Amino acid sequence: MSISKSVIDRTKSYIESNSLLFDKYKINLEKLLLAENIKLKEYPFEENISGVLNINENGVTIGYNSSLKKERKRFTIAHELGHFVLHNDEPKVFMDKVFFRKNSGGYTSKDEKIEKEANYFAASILMPENFIRKEMSVLECDLHDDSTISQMARKFGVSSSAMLYRLINLNIL
Repeated sequence: MSISKSVIDRTKSYIESNSLLFDKYKINLEKLLLAENIKLKEYPFEENISGVLNINENGVTIGYNSSLKKERKRFTIAHELGHFVLHNDEPKVFMDKVFFRKNSGGYTSKDEKIEKEANYFAASILMPENFIRKEMSVLECDLHDDSTISQMARKFGVSSSAMLYRLINLNIL
């Protein structure tokens, strides 16, 4: 299932409209949330819950599992922000499992599409294409070496697997 042009355009528009906050490799998520007036809260969720987006009469809150590693926490927060930006006409509570799999936990094909869109948004804001390509232009290492992927991941504040998927999705690898 590919990402629709509409989602790609809305993600690009979000980045462009917040361009002043996209000024360094490790994007400051707290500033993005502040710009959207979104509260951030840590929760002692069950092990299988990574994050939640709640939109109600008191405002918008993104919650994340207190047991997440910092890189996973950043991706979860960006993913929930993606739900806010892309799907705020959908149900007002999004609860995301740590390991999203098709046909597990009651997910429908519509749920799968929405989750993939939020993942696309998260990857795009945490690892903007222009920053990835800029980093690639000065890279003096072998991109097929795990240590190079890990080094890039640290610069962007993401996991090595998230960086690897992003490089693959950008057709760099």
